Amino acid sequence: MKTFGRGMLYSIIAIVILLAISFVIGETITLPWYVFIPLVVLVWGLAFYQSSKEREQGR
Repeated sequence: MKTFGRGMLYSIIAIVILLAISFVIGETITLPWYVFIPLVVLVWGLAFYQSSKEREQGR
């Protein structure tokens, strides 16, 4: 469950960063699938890595 919560948090943070960049630029940012999918995999992979690392330290 921690991985899901952390993944959602990182996803929301990524969306907020993209919205901030869009606000500064003043235009709409469109991400093609070949950029969006690796971004999602990277964010969730980072969440999984940190959760598994935290689990190992708890043992």
